[in-house]
Amino acid sequence: MNTTRIPRRVFDPQQKITAVLSLWSERRTSAQLCQEMDISAALLGQWQNLAIEGMLRALDPKQKDPLPPINQRLSRLIERKLSGPTGKLEKRLRAIQKGKAAVTLS
Repeated sequence: MNTTRIPRRVFDPQQKITAVLSLWSERRTSAQLCQEMDISAALLGQWQNLAIEGMLRALDPKQKDPLPPINQRLSRLIERKLSGPTGKLEKRLRAIQKGKAAVTLS
């Protein structure tokens, strides 16, 4: 039996950022992104969670390291999404915070 392994694809950070931001800016749906990039919805969800966790770490007031200035386009996008009627980011943030609270209580 000859089995050939498909090499594991590796996405660079820029590809992940582009995917997450195009989803958050509603330029593409998650179904479109998954089809275009040939990835699962679960993987896209992981990228979104990592992006939010990274933002939380970057914005943590306890952070001692100086952070680079935020891109103006990204800043406008975040402001627009936070004030938007859909509340997708707020729901995801609450879910992540609940998960971390459950881990610390255990």
